[in-house]
Amino acid sequence: MSKPQRLMFLDVARGIAVLWMIQVHITNQLIDPALRSTYAFRALNLSNGYVAPTFMFCAGAGLWIALSRKGNDYLAFGGALWDYLRRLGFILMWAYLLHVPYFSLERWLVATPSELLPGLQIDVLQTIVYSSVFMLGVFLVVRRLQTTTWIAGVLAVAGMVGSSLVWQSDPSAWAHPLIAYAIGPQSPFPILPWAVYVFSGVAIGGLLMQVENRVRAAGWMMALGIVVPAIIFMIKWMPFDSPYDATWWQTSPGVHIFRVCGTLTLLGMLMVLEARMQESRVARFLQVVGNESLFMYISHLLIVYGAVGEQLRDGLGIAQSGYGVIAVAWVLVTVPLLVMMHWWHTFKRNRPERARDFLAVEVCVLIAYFIVIPASFSFTKLLTP
Repeated sequence: MSKPQRLMFLDVARGIAVLWMIQVHITNQLIDPALRSTYAFRALNLSNGYVAPTFMFCAGAGLWIALSRKGNDYLAFGGALWDYLRRLGFILMWAYLLHVPYFSLERWLVATPSELLPGLQIDVLQTIVYSSVFMLGVFLVVRRLQTTTWIAGVLAVAGMVGSSLVWQSDPSAWAHPLIAYAIGPQSPFPILPWAVYVFSGVAIGGLLMQVENRVRAAGWMMALGIVVPAIIFMIKWMPFDSPYDATWWQTSPGVHIFRVCGTLTLLGMLMVLEARMQESRVARFLQVVGNESLFMYISHLLIVYGAVGEQLRDGLGIAQSGYGVIAVAWVLVTVPLLVMMHWWHTFKRNRPERARDFLAVEVCVLIAYFIVIPASFSFTKLLTP
């Protein structure tokens, strides 16, 4: 059977998000602290705040599309459901590997609980996986996609409104490490509130896929993306207190709606341009980047935050750099990854069975490596002359 046609505007949005995400992480690693107080950095940082929400929103919209196409097989607990869960399991494995404090079983056996706790951190991938599994469970219970769509909308609104109140509550109420890392500032992207973007993607994406005139819907999305943020900031700057003042930029209805509006504006623009994008090589390449966003996400984190990146920063003395060095670093990291990504995408398309075998071998090698690597091993020491 031929694969269903992908929605180009959604894939391109995901591709743009993951490329911008590489810039975010490189900037965070290299930027001169003196530049953080400038207006240029504040503007850049404001745009950077859209990256993770857009990535998560697209994941939610993609989940809705999967349910619309394979929902009957999921409800019958057919092969498509188990394939989907295996993919989520693979993503979750890498999500925790990126935060594992020690990649050595010998080191784990002698580590204290406090040393292992950072491995519980919740990042973008964990939030996407857990939110997707939750929404899949809702669908399997209610057995209707339309009902699932509205439930996702209710959950998104409830999370936007309630997450700030939870964060400001007595921390002893969620002192258990599993809960604290899931909903507290100990994690970079805790499930609460960041799951609201996945839920928003399911709800808004589901409604969007059902409209007859997408170009008109795109116009409304872009208009709302401009008008609603203006209203939000007018309310924010009014001289009265709000229960969300203390955590406004971390979690509040205002900041979540503001970021969703930015995502809707981008999607609206891409929907208007979709017919032209079909003929654009750049757009088609961005679509491939969106298809392989997981590859790009994991690969660049291993480089930017890994031992290799640390050695390069120290060896070249670029740990406190300006925007020119950051731009060059972005090119040097991104271009080779795009070349490898394109090869992997072509390999998967032409030899899907071999690609699956390759991933299975990869998992086995990682497990074996974790078991046999000694506690004293260090990539940093290996790379140090």
